[in-house]
Amino acid sequence: MIIVTAGHVDHGKTSLIQALTGTDADRLPEEKQRGMTIELGYAFMDLADGERLAFVDVPGHSKFINTMLAGVSCAKHALLIIACDDGVMPQTHEHLAILQLLNLEHLIVVLTKQDKVDCERVEMVKLEVSELLAQHHRQSAIYVVSAQTGFGVSELSLAIKQLAETQTKTLSHSSLESSFRMAIDRAFSVKGAGLVVTGTVISGQVAQGQSLYLSGQRKAVKVRTLHSQGRASDNARHCQRVALNLTGVDQHRGALRGDWLTALEPIAPPKVICGVFESCLPFKHWQSVQVHLGNSHTTARLGLLHTLADGQSLVELQCELPLHCVEQDRIIVRDAAARTTLGALRVLDINPPKRGKRSSERLAYLAALKECSSVKCSLLVQTQDHCVEKSAFMRANQLTEQTPLIADEQLLELDGYLLSHTLKQQIEAQLLTLVEDYHQASPELLGLSINRLQRMTHGQYPLPVLLKLTDCLREQQLLQSTRGLLHLPRHSLSLSEQELQLWLSIKQLMLAANGPLWSSDLAKQLNLEITTIRALCRKLIQLGYLSAIIKDRFMLTERLYFYADVIRQQINVCGEIKTADFNSIIKLGRKASIQLLEFYDRSGLTWRKKKDNSRVIRDGSIFIMSDLAEEHRS
Repeated sequence: MIIVTAGHVDHGKTSLIQALTGTDADRLPEEKQRGMTIELGYAFMDLADGERLAFVDVPGHSKFINTMLAGVSCAKHALLIIACDDGVMPQTHEHLAILQLLNLEHLIVVLTKQDKVDCERVEMVKLEVSELLAQHHRQSAIYVVSAQTGFGVSELSLAIKQLAETQTKTLSHSSLESSFRMAIDRAFSVKGAGLVVTGTVISGQVAQGQSLYLSGQRKAVKVRTLHSQGRASDNARHCQRVALNLTGVDQHRGALRGDWLTALEPIAPPKVICGVFESCLPFKHWQSVQVHLGNSHTTARLGLLHTLADGQSLVELQCELPLHCVEQDRIIVRDAAARTTLGALRVLDINPPKRGKRSSERLAYLAALKECSSVKCSLLVQTQDHCVEKSAFMRANQLTEQTPLIADEQLLELDGYLLSHTLKQQIEAQLLTLVEDYHQASPELLGLSINRLQRMTHGQYPLPVLLKLTDCLREQQLLQSTRGLLHLPRHSLSLSEQELQLWLSIKQLMLAANGPLWSSDLAKQLNLEITTIRALCRKLIQLGYLSAIIKDRFMLTERLYFYADVIRQQINVCGEIKTADFNSIIKLGRKASIQLLEFYDRSGLTWRKKKDNSRVIRDGSIFIMSDLAEEHRS
């Protein structure tokens, strides 16, 4: 467990930590010289059960607010320290506001420097603090101490230990459900050991010898040794301070403060983030701001999407630099000059759409996500109208493979995607409607491909899901597939008597030519409009009688299968087939030979070797003559 400090400069935060733990958290010479905290400091307290409690001491000066934000970014428990002689000061207000925005679980208020004032002043400050807490709708115990005389320190220490003991079991259980994630706040080299990074474990657990991913490099790194809560250990878990000795780090870049360590291989960090914004001060649409997450910060634009009834806002954050955030992270937002804190953004979506950001459906979806208090609730909302990629959801919420999601009766998994049973029924009904509408609009065509069907849904659903669902519809005999084209069972493509006579004439012309013919040649010889010939040829292609080797140039399908056998035989003998050899065998002319070979390249039968312009077999299982015969029999 970790407790952070907060409060105005020179209110005795570091002195109180030293009185509680015996450790001076100010380690830099400049801090000793100036008598104020500049960098984050750390100290530890032993507990009765062998566990250890960590304290993070943050600077109180307004100039070091970025460092303070790095120290409290993952805070769940805090000490708000107020000096009895000064009372509530400006940084007291801002630090408490920041802790509130970070959804703090436990706050203990400590009034320090009791030895410098009388009892009447102490009571006045207590009243002032009570009013401050009431403004933030928070209740907290107030302890009066003196780090110099030791007054009240033992009572405060006992209260802290009791809080730590009640939290230990909860933290141990929660660390099993999430994967390891840590923001690096220090990186340095130790002689004989190498690179060491320190930070607070935000989620999950880490063990010696484990492989992790460091933001900024693709190759995994390995934990050689680790320290947890200031002691050598084999493992560490959620809400503990750790120091990790890493191997495999890129020597040119190294590890930097603000980098992240994760157990899951990271995806590209987002620059556009949607979430719910809890504001302390008014803000303008598209205002320039500074955002802070962990030990990293960047500038951004804050775009208002919708104002909610409870005073919060749905917003979009467009960052200048990518931000390594996950869903439910809390991002502190400050004004562009970094003078005041505007509020905090709770992340709802790290992959927002580029269009329809303010549509009623989109806003309702974000509003529903806002009300979710657990990962399972969020997943149920997301799968009502979306096919959620399981691996992406696990990364976006930093979940392990062992994390139980939702029972099968609530969700359905199709080829790596999660969706609700209601959504499955909606998609199936939509697919059937699209196919039926297509038949009514183009009755002369057999059907449509799965890729075209996906485009007709405006890419709303992933192709693997559509493939699975069309397979289900075919099993239920609600859809049929002929030569890769989907159609309704009652829809069949056939030639009229007039079209049949034209087809027989076209076949005779092609047999006489013994090669491909242009649509203009067919129109001329049959004395028909070229549009009529083209429409009939499209129909003959879907029936499998003709094939287009290029646009407007057609050949009998059975001849294509015959020439495919010629290519296979030649390659079996010579290992490859050249354009000149193919031309000398089929005797259709060089231009037609090249067009045929390129057709087979596109179809996947052959592969062209660029170096010597010859072909080899890529997929020998297609254009088999026996398959064509079986298809014509059916």
